[in-house]
Amino acid sequence: MSTLSLTKAHGSRNDIFVVDGAPLDHFATAGELTRAVGLLCDRKRGLGGDGVYFVADHGDGTARAWFYNPDGSEALLCGNGMRCAGRILLDRHQAESVVVEQGPYSFTVRDGGRTSHGVRQVSVELPAVDFAPAEPIVAEAGPHGEYVDRLLPAFHPSRHVTAVAVPNSHLITVIDVYDEAELIETGRRVADSPDAFPIGANLSFVLPLSDDEVFIHTYERGAGLTPSCGSGIAASRATLSRLGLVTPERPVTVRNPGGVARSYLLQTAGDVWQPVLEGNATLVYDAELDTAVLLGDGPVSYEGAAHMAEISAFAELSRENMKVLHEAGVHPTEV
Repeated sequence: MSTLSLTKAHGSRNDIFVVDGAPLDHFATAGELTRAVGLLCDRKRGLGGDGVYFVADHGDGTARAWFYNPDGSEALLCGNGMRCAGRILLDRHQAESVVVEQGPYSFTVRDGGRTSHGVRQVSVELPAVDFAPAEPIVAEAGPHGEYVDRLLPAFHPSRHVTAVAVPNSHLITVIDVYDEAELIETGRRVADSPDAFPIGANLSFVLPLSDDEVFIHTYERGAGLTPSCGSGIAASRATLSRLGLVTPERPVTVRNPGGVARSYLLQTAGDVWQPVLEGNATLVYDAELDTAVLLGDGPVSYEGAAHMAEISAFAELSRENMKVLHEAGVHPTEV
């Protein structure tokens, strides 16, 4: 068995393990990979995380990446996780930008400097949003059909909803008052209604705080409430412009329980909008693990160096963020 070199990092408190090398560099079969990812992300038996990025560095400012959810299933995108993977490559190559390929997509990741708190910022250009996906998010929309700002009883008795792919599926609702119990209830209703939502979807409630600032909280399919969802931010930002509430190029500050981000839309061609997501990419610790340990039953432990200055800087930013939300009358659960 090989040694796994990894860094634990987080984007808006989505805990991500970034592993050097392709999955098959470390694990011989898909079954081994699923088992290892599941144990690594387990918060009782493993080290605890929200997913794993494997990154094969080509050495020239480009790389190929694979992302796995905590259950071992592969996903095409983790926006917050891509910031973490990209930040490690930026540091390694002392670059202003790098390009990371994942599946059929190519992501440009750029250095965003540091906040006044000392928190490292990274931006990532995500795939173009699609309001008319080939695989419908809402069944009655049909293939390549739009579902924008409509009332759907299977979703909610009074809330309007917009469906958008980024490329994973999202349902977005703009609200005037935040009710966490309502978000959870609606998210569960979506999960329990496969006839109406055949491929499932993440659900985000979007509360405008000012002309260029919003609060977003996401209920992820299979996971429930999350501190932040990067693709959910992108989907929400695109929906705000689709509804005519914000011009596409205008940067919008996004607050959620996990931290603060910023997003705007690049108009690449015609009506095609490509979201840019900027936020923290905070290093937590570096470690090396024997892959054989991850194929056992745990518990997993590590010896490695913690990035205490980065952890402290983000804690200060997080306290400030929650203070702003509380003053605005928003009291989310800090997941």
